[in-house]
Amino acid sequence: MALVEHGVKTSGTIAVVSGYGQLSSFDPEKILPDAWAIKPARGSQGDGILLAVRKEGRNWLKGSGKPITPDDVQNHVRRIVDGQFSGDAASDDAALIEPLIRADPAFAFLVDDGLPDVRVICRGTFPLMAMARFPTNESDGKANLHQGGIGAGVNLETGVIFRAKQGKKVITHHPDTGQQLIGFKIPHWKDVLDIAAHSGPAVGLGYCGVDIVHDVNEGPMVIEVNAHPGIEIQNTTLQGLRGRLIAAGEDC
Repeated sequence: MALVEHGVKTSGTIAVVSGYGQLSSFDPEKILPDAWAIKPARGSQGDGILLAVRKEGRNWLKGSGKPITPDDVQNHVRRIVDGQFSGDAASDDAALIEPLIRADPAFAFLVDDGLPDVRVICRGTFPLMAMARFPTNESDGKANLHQGGIGAGVNLETGVIFRAKQGKKVITHHPDTGQQLIGFKIPHWKDVLDIAAHSGPAVGLGYCGVDIVHDVNEGPMVIEVNAHPGIEIQNTTLQGLRGRLIAAGEDC
């Protein structure tokens, strides 16, 4: 993997199901561990992500305790391969199966369920802007702004959250836990910026959005590098991307 070859920590991959030939031989009970994440390679806005936190008998369980049967997994992977969650015009897609990351309590205590992350927009090795994303009960434990998650602007110099919003509502505290978001400093901030700065060049992208999570054992690691990150970060931070690009030396 390109990121690993360039010394960037990632969550790793258990399997990739990229076509109907692979789908016919895909056996969840033989391949999947007790905890995992399945997501579409071309997904957008958090659609198509399925998470299991543990296994009981033949079934896995969501964070809510709802069971996921082997047939449920097979059907979900089939829907991904069919392209039902694809964020572009592609007629098909690939299912990425990854180990479930165990959140660092130093970051995860802010949320009730799910995994918070940090998105850093980079031009080359130059971080332009950053925001933290927090899952909520409304977003079903996903750190996705379009599904009810929280976006929080992060100061690039300090790693401190200075503004937060859920939908159109500006907030200061997490609505489910009551934990204060404003003023919170993202753990290992220098490492987060360093990882983000190296990720784009590692995969051949001059401009990208790097999504980083904090694992309890491994620390900050990349879960995704987006070639076309959304620009909602501008509304979250109240900062313009154009100005940041000019500061990076771009002729805008």
